Amino acid sequence: MSEDVKSEDSYKRLTAFRVPINYLLSAPLNKEGDSFEYLAFKDLKVSRVRIVATIVSKKINDDRSYAYLVLDDGTETMRVKCWKEDVEKLEKPIVGDIIEIIGRVREWNSERYLSCESLHVVSDPNHWLYHEFELLMSKEKFERVNEKVETGVSTGVEKKESSDIKKEDLVLKIIKDNDIGKGTSFALIQRESKLDEAALKEVLSTLLNDSVIYEPQKNSYKLLE
Repeated sequence: MSEDVKSEDSYKRLTAFRVPINYLLSAPLNKEGDSFEYLAFKDLKVSRVRIVATIVSKKINDDRSYAYLVLDDGTETMRVKCWKEDVEKLEKPIVGDIIEIIGRVREWNSERYLSCESLHVVSDPNHWLYHEFELLMSKEKFERVNEKVETGVSTGVEKKESSDIKKEDLVLKIIKDNDIGKGTSFALIQRESKLDEAALKEVLSTLLNDSVIYEPQKNSYKLLE
């Protein structure tokens, strides 16, 4: 694989958001296509998460085909599961360790759990405090929307003003029409859309958070297909 392809793939990787476990268990888990699953929060779709929690239980099968950890972050408990060659990721941590894990939320047989991308033991107590501070700062971002539509069913997604939708559609069209392989520059999007810098940054931030676009390089944008 070429260096350019690796670089592009790394930008496609979605942000791992810091989210408390109780939010992971209560937010709607939606699916797009065959494989893209995400939690629907107020302003964004969350596919990858970053958790700091204490291991309260651990199990590895004798044949090493399956393993799990039970994590407690003070809000709820949740299992992290691995199979086959990924089991080794859960070998070193022990019950009582505080770990930081990056993974994706999955659901099977009515149980919501985490698949593990990476994991490390937290040795610095200040790291836990930093994580808690980040959670506090981003609390509004992850509060679920309980607004009900006319049918009385909660959509789990915040309604957008029609003007915001028109801006997003315009920006998406400009990105698509002007992308010749490496994305469409911020300057070109601003020139074509005639949006001021602050308004355009807000639209692009929304589209990035909604996993509609990504940055293959700084200040250049592509549709995420």
